[in-house]
Amino acid sequence: MVILNNDRKIILTALKNGYHLTEEALKILRTSEDPIGTLNTVIDYVRKMDPYRMVLDAELIGSVVQQTRKLQEYTPVREEEPPTYAYPEVQVIQHYPEDVMIEGHLEEFYRYFHSRYMKLRKILEDRGIKFIPLSEIIKMKKDQDAPAAVMVLDRRDTEKALLLKCEDPSASATVLVPKKTGDVLAKAEMVLVDCVVGMRLRKVNDTILVQDIIQPDVPINQKRPSSGPDMYVCLISDVHIGSKNFRKDLFESFLDWINRSRDGEVKRIGCIVLCGDLVDGVGVYPGQEKELEVISVNEQFSIAAKILTEVPKHIELVYLPGNHEPVRKALPQPPVPEVYKKILENERKLKFVGNPAKILIGDRLLHLYHGQSLDDLIQMLPSVSYSTLRENIGNVLEAMLHVRHLAPCYGQNTPILPLDSDPLVIEDVPDILCTGHVHVAGVKSYKGVLLINSGCWQEQTSFQQSAGLNPTVGTAVLVNLADMSAKLKFFS
Repeated sequence: MVILNNDRKIILTALKNGYHLTEEALKILRTSEDPIGTLNTVIDYVRKMDPYRMVLDAELIGSVVQQTRKLQEYTPVREEEPPTYAYPEVQVIQHYPEDVMIEGHLEEFYRYFHSRYMKLRKILEDRGIKFIPLSEIIKMKKDQDAPAAVMVLDRRDTEKALLLKCEDPSASATVLVPKKTGDVLAKAEMVLVDCVVGMRLRKVNDTILVQDIIQPDVPINQKRPSSGPDMYVCLISDVHIGSKNFRKDLFESFLDWINRSRDGEVKRIGCIVLCGDLVDGVGVYPGQEKELEVISVNEQFSIAAKILTEVPKHIELVYLPGNHEPVRKALPQPPVPEVYKKILENERKLKFVGNPAKILIGDRLLHLYHGQSLDDLIQMLPSVSYSTLRENIGNVLEAMLHVRHLAPCYGQNTPILPLDSDPLVIEDVPDILCTGHVHVAGVKSYKGVLLINSGCWQEQTSFQQSAGLNPTVGTAVLVNLADMSAKLKFFS
């Protein structure tokens, strides 16, 4: 009696939907765990795949039932959700959050250089050296010697000696480095104008000879944390969105990698640093409009905002400007203006900082600087050129640590504001010094400091071609803050 009632329900359901059942089809449905549910599944399938069919036979029902079982037995492999680690907060230690004004008075320049001198002198004095004023050295008797902390104003090469014009707050004097003093001469040749160094000076008749030169440099025996937070920081720069040379395809490969939650390295990325030149800007150099794909800065930032939404939300983005951003060109630079912040933060949050900036992640100090003055250093340093930059970029960054200054040579290509306190002195020794700007990727360790230039995402420009610079396109640098290991990641 139960079977007859079930058969009746099955047949009526088929008829109400406009279908007839064969006897064999009814037998299959009768033995199903859910006859009406199975019949409705078959009807849905027929309406989509064979809308003119009116008879539901055993072969059709058997085929649909088999496909349904396979779908039920199949368990799709779901992409593993990124783990929620308790990453330490990115703390901004120092940057210049607002625009500043100067009037261009001589007194402003005096205060600026006096600040630079005093900060660098203190670094030298921390090594236990007691300097005496240059005015007293000038008055010393013959064959006496003493140490002085001086700023080098000028250098002149002669046949027999290298002449260095120096000064401190008490006096100025020209000192000599004879060409026959090999070790001292080698040190003197690395001294840059406008830098502060320690010198041991000796009075010989009316001449002051340099006996030794001490750079501020990084101390050898630094106290560094043995381990840092168990996370990675990804460092990139010079994306140049809006340029015809922007390699969107390579950056999309980077974004695909960032979203691979099964990658062991990707799982541990807690922060991405955008170290300047996210957009190509407008009017940055003569003739730039010929190399622009997008001629509106607002539109460049809008495109950047859409691209950055593809970065997982649990990864913090730190963004500082470069020379292509629509901000003041003179260092230090403030963050990008509010109008562009709003465009970028339409979909996700960023941490905006000025250039340069110092951030702390756990107990690791990162000194971030776009690197405008790298152009000056490349021209000033011996044995360094744009054509050899791939091999020598680490040496250029090392020179910054030697002099403990991000932009040591004043009045060159890099504009610097004469503020009351020089913000470009590297007072605290960082764990990581990260730059960009020159589009060449490189990693070097120097006295426990990781020196990084993070490459670019823009093909070779006409200027770079004329200078012989071969950029490293499609690169990021991944740093493990736990053990301070670093690796270059190449995307294609």
